[in-house]
Amino acid sequence: MKHPTSSIPPLRLPWRSWWLLPVSVVLFVFTLSMGVLATRFGSPGVDLNVDVSLIADRNQALTALALIINAVLTPMGNIIILVVVCVVLMFVLRRPLTALAFGSTVAVGWVSSEIGKVAVARLRPPGSVTHALILENGHDSFPSGHTAFAAALVWGAILILARTPRQRAITAVIGGLFAVSVASSRLYLGVHYPTDVAGSLLISTAAILFWLPLWNNLIEPRLRQVSRINTMSSQAQRMHTGK
Repeated sequence: MKHPTSSIPPLRLPWRSWWLLPVSVVLFVFTLSMGVLATRFGSPGVDLNVDVSLIADRNQALTALALIINAVLTPMGNIIILVVVCVVLMFVLRRPLTALAFGSTVAVGWVSSEIGKVAVARLRPPGSVTHALILENGHDSFPSGHTAFAAALVWGAILILARTPRQRAITAVIGGLFAVSVASSRLYLGVHYPTDVAGSLLISTAAILFWLPLWNNLIEPRLRQVSRINTMSSQAQRMHTGK
């Protein structure tokens, strides 16, 4: 059966090289090793001391902000954010390839944190010592899911939504501030160690490094042959050109 000829241009996303696959695996193994070492030697230790040092800096405004971040970036909240963005891209802006690229990339970066949680199984910081502002127990401290989602969201915006060097630079600055704010909020609340949030940034990056070569070289070329995707993209092009 002959596939239809694609009438839409490729996204031309960065990070196409197959060499990124072994790089991502090395980074992933390094991150998990960091988590194991931190579990054995960092709690209690330097990691816990950093959490304790933040107690004196708490105030009403920062507490409110940290609690808002905690409430919004829950697993269900993350799904809603991702679905809303993808729906807008696909059905409002008529950019189905962009929607699928963004949704899959962010999801891969976020879900990778679950592998770390299972593999490392680090116990949460003792709430009685950190004076934790919310109750979170269990062996799922490394890495932080909130921070992993924030990092994946920022990478998705930089690599997929931003299309010019200027847009990527602006997105990187704003996104970096957002990711750091989310990471800091987890320490501020007393429910994660510093190495937990650092591991989140690394593990989500490793997963996205692994995913994008697969997307660019294997998945997107096949999606561009799907008639429905061609139709939606062509409609968007006609609307943009006024034809």
